[in-house]
Amino acid sequence: MKVLYIGGTGEISHACVAEALRAGHQVTVFNRGLREQVLPAGVKSIVGDFSDDATYRSLASHQFDVVCQFLAFTPEHVQRDIDVFQASCAQYIFISTASAYEKPAFRGGPGSHIIDEDTPLFNPHWAYSRSKAACEARLLDAHAAGSLPVTIVRPSHTYRSRFPSAIIDGNHFAWRVLQNKPVLVHGDGESLWALTHASDFARAFVALCGLENSLGECVHITSSESHTWNNILKTIFKTLDRAPNVVPVLSRTLIDYEPTWEGTLLGDKSNSVVFNNSKIKRLCGEWQCQVSLEAGFNSTWRHVEKRLQAGFEPDPKTDALIDHIIEAQTIKQA
Repeated sequence: MKVLYIGGTGEISHACVAEALRAGHQVTVFNRGLREQVLPAGVKSIVGDFSDDATYRSLASHQFDVVCQFLAFTPEHVQRDIDVFQASCAQYIFISTASAYEKPAFRGGPGSHIIDEDTPLFNPHWAYSRSKAACEARLLDAHAAGSLPVTIVRPSHTYRSRFPSAIIDGNHFAWRVLQNKPVLVHGDGESLWALTHASDFARAFVALCGLENSLGECVHITSSESHTWNNILKTIFKTLDRAPNVVPVLSRTLIDYEPTWEGTLLGDKSNSVVFNNSKIKRLCGEWQCQVSLEAGFNSTWRHVEKRLQAGFEPDPKTDALIDHIIEAQTIKQA
């Protein structure tokens, strides 16, 4: 098939592009051509800005079989895609987010932390998640009206070249570890979290391309295995050959220091989540994740090490804030 990736060099999409090539598809990538990742041999690149309306609309003339949208974040973005691709592709796959799902804590009552595709979309803490949910609604309306054949894909925390972290960039996290500086964990570190390696995600994602049974469907692709954040951070420390040095801080305390962390903490990572992946397995022939946490982090470290050796430096204000929070907790416990 002729497949267009809008994006193609990100943490998830880069792996999907490589997997699509392995599946024998003709792959084209549309982006600004600025990312550090080198596209695999055989990929056609169309360089352009997502905001350049004339260039963007010209993509329709290529008559792609599948359009994979990784860069749309607002209903206005997807409405343009409906207008542009409605008569020029057989399937439009939109990358949404599993952070849009309702968690029990959001309603203030009992509920299951096991998530499937019937879990409502409701996130009062993160505008990003609400915007993605609004995109989904716009696209499903277009699908129902016969305007655009749509498949919705919801990744959760998917990693490849960056270590997972709750509130700071994964490169910054590794930098602190190697500087023998303590790192933060939200709460007591015992909430459950699902991590998916991008190569595992990509195998399922590419299997959806051209799959008629996936049209009009919403499906998440994420590991069925969840780990405590303490175990995740312990495994990163082991990968970097350092002894764990972690300071627990309540999520709401962290947000008092930095209000912009509300979305990523209360809206996402401070909640325990376990995903039921039976739907993607039905669609894609019993797909399952193959990359262990240890193997995935060893692969990630090769990417991170190159950036650190190239002179990576964290944002000094953010690093100073982390130091200040940790110092305050140390004084409080003294």
